[in-house]
Amino acid sequence: MQISVKVNFGEDLGQNLGTVLEARDRDGRVMFGAGFTGLFNTRFRMDRWTLQFFVRHDDAEVTYEKLPFPSDDGGNYLFDLDGKVYQFSDLHDRTARWWNEETGAWIVDERFGVKETTSGEGMMRLAGKLLQFKGGEVWYDGEKILTAPDEGRYHHFYYAHGHLVFYQNNDPDWSKLHAVAWRPGEGALDLDQAITLDLRYAGESSFSAGQLGDEVIHSSNLGGVYAFGGSGWRIIRQSLKGVSHQLYSMLNWYDRMLIGHYPTGNLFEYEHRGKALRHLEDCPPVKPGVSDVAREAQKTCLFGGDVYVGVWPWAELWRYDHHDDRWDFVRRMFEHPEITDKMQHPWEDRVVGYNEIHGEEIVRNVWGNRTTGLVPMGDALFISTSAKGCPERDMRMAFLHDDEVWNEYRTVHRMRKAGCVAGPVAWAEGETTLEFIAEADRIAIAQDGNQIATAPADPDVIARMSDAEIKWGTGMFGPFAGQIRI
Repeated sequence: MQISVKVNFGEDLGQNLGTVLEARDRDGRVMFGAGFTGLFNTRFRMDRWTLQFFVRHDDAEVTYEKLPFPSDDGGNYLFDLDGKVYQFSDLHDRTARWWNEETGAWIVDERFGVKETTSGEGMMRLAGKLLQFKGGEVWYDGEKILTAPDEGRYHHFYYAHGHLVFYQNNDPDWSKLHAVAWRPGEGALDLDQAITLDLRYAGESSFSAGQLGDEVIHSSNLGGVYAFGGSGWRIIRQSLKGVSHQLYSMLNWYDRMLIGHYPTGNLFEYEHRGKALRHLEDCPPVKPGVSDVAREAQKTCLFGGDVYVGVWPWAELWRYDHHDDRWDFVRRMFEHPEITDKMQHPWEDRVVGYNEIHGEEIVRNVWGNRTTGLVPMGDALFISTSAKGCPERDMRMAFLHDDEVWNEYRTVHRMRKAGCVAGPVAWAEGETTLEFIAEADRIAIAQDGNQIATAPADPDVIARMSDAEIKWGTGMFGPFAGQIRI
């Protein structure tokens, strides 16, 4: 089967691109689909232009491979850009590296700056050119369009629907959220036109941001959830010190947004122009044998037609099959220590015991197990791990003398499952042709005749594709933002 479709993305204003196609069998089960994920995971927005194509195969064999360690820090966070998977650590390294399959090594990308990469910054493609956030300033196509302020600092940028949305903090006095209208090519931002929300607390920051419909959603480290709809701000949830309510991931899924939450470890749901977030209890559930408190759904993604969620503090990876409304435990991304429900976090008893003996104050949960990256690219899902904050190896902790234990905190895994492929699409002014190929034992994506990515697939599954009914522009990646011509 080869499916060709002409699409027109329209004016690029940072919008999520959504679903190209989704095909179902007679029982309404998704058989295959293609689309662009709208996703922000803890520190970085994922590349809007990464296109996924999947042929669903629930029983396909899954394999795992460990890649070389990117840095000496005790953790990795992942993002993607222009078809490359990038790694970042926020302790000492603070340098963006991309995985080079040909050399089998992580390569420094100096465009991000060496030891300068920070959470909520980075780069994105906008109308084919680079929009870069770095050091609290913004560039487009090499031209600076936002300069650091005279008071405080700008941080945690998110561009969508023709507005640049970002924080300004002037600690310890105040924090603000700005939304400034701007289109590619307009030159410097006009801050006199900023629509500003004065936040309750100084020091408010963000773990995640996203968009649904015509709204941009920003979360706060102090529990605030704020929506900008083009002309003004709405407070969905007011920030409140002393009450844990952090949002670590925002994933667009069909007509809504799924949001990773702490301390439940569950997903929350947000509907367009909603008045509140809705708690999806036991989504995902708690793995038997671990504590059910202080849990964090830190990472989400779409892969192979399913929702995947990584949960702290035992690095549980879960997969949701929405047809059967069932959560399946995929695996734990660490092997040490053995799970227990006698304490909340891995190694907590060793840390507390050390504090009691030596009189030092080491945070009891610092050596919890995090799944910090879920990035589909090529024929694989890249998965990264970390301790709580990418710390250095602390040799006061006897368990960290074991290389096997230490290395688990700084690993990037490559998970492969037949029938899943992802690669970068280029923005085009006007129509461009996307092709989805399924033949013999492989699937592939092409744009205007140029192959983007390919992956193995099961021939029996491919043979059944012709029985499916295709719907265009609607599906699990959300509605398509442009025009589709069959």
